[in-house]
Amino acid sequence: MKNFNKYKKPRKLRGLLVTGTILGSLSLYSAPAFAQIEEIVVTARKVEENLQDVPVSVTAFTGETFERAGLVEFTDIAKITPNFDARPNGAAGTLFPNLTIRGQTAGFITVNTDQAIGININGAPITRGTNLFSNLFDVESIEVLKGPQGTLFGKNTTGGAINVVTTTPKLGEFSGYGKATFGNFSRNDYELVANVPIGETAALRLGAASTNRDGFSPGQNNAGELTGREFGDDDELFYKASLLVSPSDELSVRINVDHHTVDETGSPFRILLGSPLTQTISDDFLVSADTNAADPLATAEETNVNGTVTYDFNNIRFESITSYRDQEAFTTITQNPFILINLGQESELFAQELRLSGRAITDKLQWQVGAFYSDEEGEDLDVLVPILNQLTAAENETIGIFGQGTYALTDRLNATVGLRYTDEERSVTDVNTGANNEASFDAVSWLASLDYKLTEDILTYASVSRGFRSGSIDQDNIGTIVEPEFVLNYEVGFKADLLDNRLRFNTSAFYSDYTDIQITAFDPESPPDLPTTILQNAAEATLFGLESEIAFDPTDNLSLNATLGYLDAEFDEFDRVIAGEVVDASDDPIGGPELQASVSARYEFDLTGGNVIGVQ
Repeated sequence: MKNFNKYKKPRKLRGLLVTGTILGSLSLYSAPAFAQIEEIVVTARKVEENLQDVPVSVTAFTGETFERAGLVEFTDIAKITPNFDARPNGAAGTLFPNLTIRGQTAGFITVNTDQAIGININGAPITRGTNLFSNLFDVESIEVLKGPQGTLFGKNTTGGAINVVTTTPKLGEFSGYGKATFGNFSRNDYELVANVPIGETAALRLGAASTNRDGFSPGQNNAGELTGREFGDDDELFYKASLLVSPSDELSVRINVDHHTVDETGSPFRILLGSPLTQTISDDFLVSADTNAADPLATAEETNVNGTVTYDFNNIRFESITSYRDQEAFTTITQNPFILINLGQESELFAQELRLSGRAITDKLQWQVGAFYSDEEGEDLDVLVPILNQLTAAENETIGIFGQGTYALTDRLNATVGLRYTDEERSVTDVNTGANNEASFDAVSWLASLDYKLTEDILTYASVSRGFRSGSIDQDNIGTIVEPEFVLNYEVGFKADLLDNRLRFNTSAFYSDYTDIQITAFDPESPPDLPTTILQNAAEATLFGLESEIAFDPTDNLSLNATLGYLDAEFDEFDRVIAGEVVDASDDPIGGPELQASVSARYEFDLTGGNVIGVQ
């Protein structure tokens, strides 16, 4: 793991840029036009089910649908998902993105605190959401679960959870693909994937991708002279490998390994922290204030290894998911000629989940029980040159046990009940001073729901659930322990496939009551001329809203899609500190857009030899 005590001045990077790129595309591939809306299988409840049969608000799509919509990065998911927002985290930029579901923001970037949104890739938890503004390629499915998911996904899912599954190796098939994308400012992206069979019972899938783009905004100094330094370039490399071994119908083993590196410079909006840009020379030439001698940069490196073993016996499935993640990120921010901010983080995470699932009582009961363990340790670097040099080390150990069951009360009516207990130990140490604090937290998450099939193709449901975000220790004030945050969520929903499966309409409405919201705010006791921030249980809030998705295939060639999300998210009780004065901020918005909407259309038509061209 990287030793920040030996941190050196970052090397100078090549500057690159783009003022704005609009790409139109035609996709040529060999596939039939879809006559009906495709069935999507999801694992929102940790078992494989049809999306339309799951009494949970889920936006889900296949990797092919994601790609055909012209989407590339992980955070592009937000473009077609109602009540989900993704954007850079202020000055920290794209290495530490803000993900918001139903007003709840993943937010915190330090090892000693938890996010509000759970992220899982191939079933493995991604506790630190660094570097999510990155390429998604060779993906099998993507699911966004909205609302508390604490029963099955754990403590850091008060806002929701995101599940990504990469493409499973295909047995007995040699296949692959290559892809290249080009744009202005020297954009050039490449993907290469190969599926290689190994005998009859194993297969290996290999993939590599690179993303490259020159920067923009050469910058100008106080005298108005161009410095020649560019901002906003992007250079990324991805490598992944997946091995599937299936010696029998009962046993399956899959091992995934991936490595990702990022090397880029900062973009002007995050460097200047809100200072205006100056447009000069021509409409296509953008410059910004560039007065600090240090080069702004952002670098990151991550390695993920996870393995899943499934074994079926006597109508019971055993599943084991073991994962290891090693990540580090570093960014510099040139706020003004005299102040340089360095932010860094490195962490290692080991996690293990064991689960048993099956059916009982003449198949009326679908059940599962499981246990989860994780151990994470890492360091956070926060340097404000020449004022502050802070380095903290944190360790988090979590144990959870859970169970959930769905019972068929009638042929159309199902009842689901779930329960999870979580126990966690935390420790934070100021490396420079030796100060240390420890804390332990435990809490219960639960779920109760009813779903009813009006017809074979129409589902209605109602649920109430409780989730929590674990407590933490404020790294800036190690003596301060922050208590867990809780949410009680009420939800009703409707899912329907109509017109012979040519029209799909899914909608849900929710009301969420949050208590002890963890938030970073100004310390009311700090002097007005030197305000400091603290992490605290500062607020209570109620959120309500709705989300709707429509997919319509009026003909075999034409596909229409639309989404709508509405959110009313306000604090009930919250005192902000502004210029040394305590201000009642009740009724202030919490976060996330109030209204989100998307519309898309795609038309496909035959060329020759069974090929299809699609325009969107």
